Amino acid sequence: MGAERRRARLAPQGLRVTVLLLVAALAVVGPLAAARSPAQRDTNGIMVFYTDWGTSDFYVGAVKGVALSIFPEATLVDLTHDVPPFELGPDAIEILRAAAREFPSGTVFVAVVDPGVGTERRPIVVHTEDDKFFVGPDNGLFTPFILEGVKGIYYITNESFMRPGPRSHTFHGRDIFTPTAAHIAAGRSVTQVGPEIDDPVLLDMGVATLEDGVLVGEVLVIDQYGNLGSNIYRDLIDEAGLSVGDTLRVTVGETTDLVPLVYTYGDVPVDDDLVYISSRDALSIAVNWGSAKERWGAEVGTVIRVEKAE
Repeated sequence: MGAERRRARLAPQGLRVTVLLLVAALAVVGPLAAARSPAQRDTNGIMVFYTDWGTSDFYVGAVKGVALSIFPEATLVDLTHDVPPFELGPDAIEILRAAAREFPSGTVFVAVVDPGVGTERRPIVVHTEDDKFFVGPDNGLFTPFILEGVKGIYYITNESFMRPGPRSHTFHGRDIFTPTAAHIAAGRSVTQVGPEIDDPVLLDMGVATLEDGVLVGEVLVIDQYGNLGSNIYRDLIDEAGLSVGDTLRVTVGETTDLVPLVYTYGDVPVDDDLVYISSRDALSIAVNWGSAKERWGAEVGTVIRVEKAE
């Protein structure tokens, strides 16, 4: 009888231990439960970060910690964190567009250039026609992807997609955008983040024109070499009938010169100007072993005019 009474007293304690162990196990595997197998999800497990945060503070490390806490199997890629602070302009948008097109379908992008953080601007997810997902502020950063066609744009309101606990008014990259992106990358449906919207903020990116044989565009990006990348894309260049070997009359701002259209920098002598079609499939102006930005005195937004020299 004594042994039976001891077993009876120990049974509830053993049950409590079992329950506690089960709870602990669920706490460990809980973040993994949302992660579906590659065959079950529409995403590929890649998360790409694009921000103006720099790398000297804790911001980048914090968001990666959040992402891995939700989806430990994620592949994290830093596109860049060196966008000039607060510069939500055509150049920041074009850098994201040019890089994003090289990633496979199913990639999730966390893109945060967000001078309006904490204000009324909406946190959104853009699901493109080629099944890429862009998570960030509704401030125009995703303009080219929206114009190219989307399957849906969603306003993030579902708190189960957000970081648990109090949320900072000044770090939505950690508390809203990254956890939402991680849940999507792990396999949760983008349609669950919140209501679909049809009025996203779109920025005027500027469209190049061809008039009477003259291409008119503007400097869209300037890379670290000082090359001037324009918004005059290959289709318009072809329409203008320009080809390698042509001599072009190029005007950048108030400066005009005759410049050859070539394949690459080394096709002209050192310190000579050149025009080429860049890896962005757009007309660009450079100086071989020099800076076109300095040579031409150009900035982002400077008007460019190009025509074949007679």
